[in-house]
Amino acid sequence: MLMSHFEEPKVTEDEEPPTEQDKRKKMLALKDPVHTVSLQQFVYEKLKAQQELLGEQAFQALMETVDTEIVTQLQEFLQGF
Repeated sequence: MLMSHFEEPKVTEDEEPPTEQDKRKKMLALKDPVHTVSLQQFVYEKLKAQQELLGEQAFQALMETVDTEIVTQLQEFLQGF
């Protein structure tokens, strides 16, 4: 789930408004890469960078050492990228 903007939660009469600490935590969470970076995009970019660094043949040799089920899952995960 990617968080894209800061929204004040709606407060009902039974609830207390968010404290400054709550607001600070929310702002920190919005800056956290876990919430702002697509995992698919991150994995794709890291694999592409490794491929460019090693060259096509060395990268393929490296990928051949990875378990075939992991490679299949990676391909499915990155489908459409």
